[in-house]
Amino acid sequence: MTTPQEATGAASAANSLGTEMALAAALRALIKTHPHPDLLAQELAQQRQFSQAHLEASLIPDKALTSFELTWALIVHQHPAQDVRLVPAS
Repeated sequence: MTTPQEATGAASAANSLGTEMALAAALRALIKTHPHPDLLAQELAQQRQFSQAHLEASLIPDKALTSFELTWALIVHQHPAQDVRLVPAS
């Protein structure tokens, strides 16, 4: 039997995942329609590096860094039918 605390934790995790997936989908749509995808890719790469370095240097739990990495994975996921590019063209 599930305890109230376990049920609350599961509901909170489900809410967070739903929120992350919705934001990732919105970001992919914005990236796909951006007028300067190469400039956007450069800026996103810089922001990701800055944010990741900040997280790694802070005293937050490792779960936060894991969540950061998983959220970025959701954002950069590319379906073959989508033209979403997060790295500058060579």
